[in-house]
Amino acid sequence: MSAASPSPRARIVRGHPALGILLLVSLLLGLGLAALLTRTPAPRPADAEASVFSAGRAMVDVERLARAPRPLGTPEHAAARAYLLGRMQALGLDPVVMEGPLSPGSIRRMERWELSPEAAGYRVRNLVGQLPGRDPSAAPVVLMAHYDSVPGSPGAADDATGVAAVLEAVRAIQARGPTERPLIVLITDAEELGLDGARVFFGDYPDRARIGFVVNLEARGGGGRAMMFETGPGNAGAVGLLAGAAPHIDGGVTSNSLAVAIYRMMSNDTDFSVPRERGIAGLNFAFIGRADQYHRPSSTPDALDKGSLQHIGSQALEVTDRLLRAETLPEAGPDRVYADAFGGAMLVMAAPWGWGLVLLSLGLLAFAVFRSRTALASLLRGAVDGVAFLAGAFVLAQAVRLAAGPMLRRVESADVYYQLLERLPLMEVATGLALFGAALVFLAGASGKLRMAWMGTVAVLGLLVQLIGGWDPVSAGMTALALVAAIPVPPPA
Repeated sequence: MSAASPSPRARIVRGHPALGILLLVSLLLGLGLAALLTRTPAPRPADAEASVFSAGRAMVDVERLARAPRPLGTPEHAAARAYLLGRMQALGLDPVVMEGPLSPGSIRRMERWELSPEAAGYRVRNLVGQLPGRDPSAAPVVLMAHYDSVPGSPGAADDATGVAAVLEAVRAIQARGPTERPLIVLITDAEELGLDGARVFFGDYPDRARIGFVVNLEARGGGGRAMMFETGPGNAGAVGLLAGAAPHIDGGVTSNSLAVAIYRMMSNDTDFSVPRERGIAGLNFAFIGRADQYHRPSSTPDALDKGSLQHIGSQALEVTDRLLRAETLPEAGPDRVYADAFGGAMLVMAAPWGWGLVLLSLGLLAFAVFRSRTALASLLRGAVDGVAFLAGAFVLAQAVRLAAGPMLRRVESADVYYQLLERLPLMEVATGLALFGAALVFLAGASGKLRMAWMGTVAVLGLLVQLIGGWDPVSAGMTALALVAAIPVPPPA
């Protein structure tokens, strides 16, 4: 090799600043996209046009239902039922109370919760209404949510939000004019105890065999974007329906088939589990942000993210409205691989195409490694550096969160919770700036004293997280990973 020809290693070293800048820009773009795509849509006001979903209008029902906890067998539960019957009557749904027996498991749970099954008469009481369509013989669509809560929680999110969204969606559907097929409005009871209300309805409702589609609304937290996280069997038609509705939904859609696959491996259930097990097609929506509000006293109307109500309600409206005005309902078909594209659209493909993309990605990776085989050691070192930075950034983020308050454990005090809620925007900015600074230090100090300073900083912060926040094996493991990956390795000869 002539003196005028730089070695491959020399070319890599010279290119390092440009690669570092590219990496930094990519990280900033990623953070920007993440911040944009995790935002909920702005809630529409109470005076929004009649044909759209309005969180402002729906909040009236949330505030009325979530004044106090309403578990089965309590006066608050009976008051919520009476209120909802009046609301459904006002919407022209001619509601009826559909009763059924409590299951033995639910009775035992009530006793553990120090509730009285006797006060409930050992019965669940669903509220069932109908919005007629032009064709009474067409397969009906069910739009449902549950009105009971756990003891000790007002349940503004779980599931007063779902119930309020159902009622507001029905009002907007009526404002859009007559539909082709009937809508069954189902407000279930005893979901929190063991899905008893859903079992009673789908087991005893006279017209249950004709039900063509189910849309269920849930919550496992007090905010965040509402995700479509579960489909019925043979999801091709259901996913296609959601993809078609996506451009018309406030805030777009959030969904991917991986989330559905993971959910099915968990032990969790919602009312949607009952029709799904009976082979009925459908879509299940929920939001899971602000997890500290889940089944907690802090789940109040004031603490609820109004944008989450707007997002889940807009999805319920647009999907259900399409179903009611369609000549035929989506047919079951082979399960599809799908994901939302930045919230505004959905990418849907047959499963073999998904595997094809995986193979293509592996092929491109193999080609990149082959083309860079002379610099393989440097590529591996770069990958290890990336691990060191990401693991250290995790520890840094944990330390920033810890400095803002007791975020590493459940917040027991409402006062502390609201303090943290007020600090959240500042904490997010502080975390972002800290990670940005860490990126600059790490990229500038790929070797030498700055690398040692990085390792020392991570070690100190990792130790403080354990001492102040309590033992956390995840943070400890990430600290160890960051330190091991950042150990300087002599360059190849």
